[in-house]
Amino acid sequence: MPSISNYAIYIKKVLDKTNEINCLEQFLLTTCKELIKVQVMFQKKISDATLTNLLRKSSYIDSVAKFKGAPLFSWIDINITELCNRKCVFCPRVNPEFYPNLNLHMDIELAKKIGKELSSINYQGVVVFSGYSEPTLCPHFEEIIKAFPKKIRLELVTNGDKLTPKDFKNLFSLGINHFVVSLYDGEHQLKKFKALFAKAGLSEKFYSLRDRWHDSNKNFGLKLTNRGGTIKIGEQPEVVLKKPCYYPSYSMTIDWNGDVLVCMQDWNKKVKFGNARSQSLLEIWQNKAFSKYRMSLLGGTRKFSPCNKCNAEGTMHGFNHADAWAYRQKHVTSSVPKINTKTNKINEPI
Repeated sequence: MPSISNYAIYIKKVLDKTNEINCLEQFLLTTCKELIKVQVMFQKKISDATLTNLLRKSSYIDSVAKFKGAPLFSWIDINITELCNRKCVFCPRVNPEFYPNLNLHMDIELAKKIGKELSSINYQGVVVFSGYSEPTLCPHFEEIIKAFPKKIRLELVTNGDKLTPKDFKNLFSLGINHFVVSLYDGEHQLKKFKALFAKAGLSEKFYSLRDRWHDSNKNFGLKLTNRGGTIKIGEQPEVVLKKPCYYPSYSMTIDWNGDVLVCMQDWNKKVKFGNARSQSLLEIWQNKAFSKYRMSLLGGTRKFSPCNKCNAEGTMHGFNHADAWAYRQKHVTSSVPKINTKTNKINEPI
């Protein structure tokens, strides 16, 4: 873990080379505070492997690109199928009545539309095939990957149960830049998957192995959440209604049918900001509904569904985006839609 003094040295070097001292100084000081807070929290609560993975992601998630003056998403979760071959006790899928296995998948044309749009705006973030399922069970997963230009960073989150060295090598050649493998069966899987990747010719910089085999006493190796209020197991943090969340400031979640959801914590999928099949991603990202949730959560308000039942931290990433949105709100826009917490409807700004 880099020391705080290293961050301070870096900040000084940047400040010495810029003419926009006041603006950048405030931005970097805010970032540094977050890094200090995160460092202390990480050292006490998560494993080295999880910390390494979070820092890896931060290198591109927490870089703020803008499109026509507005901060742009840097993380896109895509749920390409409604199938999973496991029923983990900490996942809502453990109850098939709530979240059944369904033979539903994102179609290739929708994936092509998304890929084309991202290419047109020179998207510099990441697309993650993850979601509420096991992506490799999508029968046309390879075609989905091909739908995205090679210049776009693609990651796969998988349990790896069905994958061989040949599969890993093939998926890498098609465009997957990084594999995140969740290991549920035991520590012996570390050796197994390291060997699989070695046979595929992929070094450790191309994959992360997540230890998920622990029992409830260790929260299954997760930073455990209640998945938007849908599950209760292990030692869960309490739900706090006055607490910021940055998910809608930097991330977009797209379901198999094109619905754009609040975030990956929302397993109920009742709040939808739009649909990527009939609307552009930018249109959805900047619409009133998305803006309503984004700015309210930045202000620390979680009194509306589904956030009023969620105990996710929500600030692991995205603090730079949060600052950028706050700056834009203060200096560019005069008002933002308000939330009616009783109806979850948008009240137009005055």
